[in-house]
Amino acid sequence: MNLNKFKKFLPYALFILIGYFLADLVILNYRDLMLPKEAPPSRPKRTNLPQSNGRGFYTPITNRNIFNSDGLIPDALVAKGQENKSEQKEEIPVASQLPLNLMGTIVHSNPEKSIANIEIKSKNQVLPFSPKREIDNMATLVKVERYKAIIRNTNNGRLEFIEMKNLTKINFAGAKAEAVAPTEIKVTGANKYEIKRSDVIKYTSDMANVLQQAAMAPRKKANGEIDCFKFLAIQPDSIYTKLSFQNGDCIKSVNGESIDNPAKAMELYNALKSSSQINLKVERDGKDQDMEYNIR
Repeated sequence: MNLNKFKKFLPYALFILIGYFLADLVILNYRDLMLPKEAPPSRPKRTNLPQSNGRGFYTPITNRNIFNSDGLIPDALVAKGQENKSEQKEEIPVASQLPLNLMGTIVHSNPEKSIANIEIKSKNQVLPFSPKREIDNMATLVKVERYKAIIRNTNNGRLEFIEMKNLTKINFAGAKAEAVAPTEIKVTGANKYEIKRSDVIKYTSDMANVLQQAAMAPRKKANGEIDCFKFLAIQPDSIYTKLSFQNGDCIKSVNGESIDNPAKAMELYNALKSSSQINLKVERDGKDQDMEYNIR
């Protein structure tokens, strides 16, 4: 039985064997054609990634930078032989001998807009000056402080100062500044007054005393422009109360001229010394009022 089965599959086995030998012969004949004629391309060498370096590795680089790794700006370079020289001290202004008198100051929050009212003795004139302006070819105004002006002498380049004289001392314990002599001011109508010319001259010649009797501050519009100058801290029995001014009054114009900067206020102040009539527009409690002063 087993022999019969073997005989049955013998032809198939013979065909498989013949096919194997034929395939082997074909491979032997065509093997040379199947081989590559050129060598395969070489593979790129694998490179190892560098390891991260510590902070100390970069020290030579940071030491050569003008800014170091800590973000600090190095000291300024100093010329050879100057390393041990001490820094030049800030120049201290000295009292000026120039023929100039300081009559008044307006110190603004922006120093460049401050004003010094300076009398030029040789011309008998009182003019307003702002910082960086030249004073009659004698000096240049550098800085305006309360009761003092710092100037640069044109002749020798020295920093000097002039200050207001005969200032009345104020005792903060309660004493008030010395009051000026009584002044006769007549009321001639609604918001109309009459003043003697001699009183005007007296007050304009002693501006230091007048400035201490009240304070003024500019009131600004939304766009930053000055709208008016507001009275603050008017002392009782001062020249301002006699002229009927009240705390909170804001002066908008003088003789129709708007007061929109401190320099213009000083210029008008000087011009009004010789005027016979002064018309003010004053805002009080939100309403504008016209005030008229006749000088006889």
